[in-house]
Amino acid sequence: MGNGNDIDLDQLEQGLAMGAVGFGVVAALTPRVFTALYGLGSDPKLLTMTRLWGTSTATLGTLSLVGATDSAKGSPFVAGLNVANVVLIAKASGIPARSKFLGALTSAAFAAGFGYVATQRR
Repeated sequence: MGNGNDIDLDQLEQGLAMGAVGFGVVAALTPRVFTALYGLGSDPKLLTMTRLWGTSTATLGTLSLVGATDSAKGSPFVAGLNVANVVLIAKASGIPARSKFLGALTSAAFAAGFGYVATQRR
């Protein structure tokens, strides 16, 4: 941590990671709550996929929190994953507009946050 900006970036990255853990835990442990917030149904297949997504998201957040990845190298991948999610959600058919909007917005926020961290740590 060389300057004050590094501390701000560390705090931002920690907050993003905690947010990822939080979203992931809610999705993995209470998928019905998660899908209800996003205006989706409770189809068992959807709930299973929600749990899988939640587990992955919580794991990425945890890895970031414990410093298991070099944030200068890891943040671009996390940002890229979230950009891919935005594109996939926006192109999805057969889901309510509210679900698309909230899903894309959430992923875009994580993409922007981790993308910012990545560009500042170059």
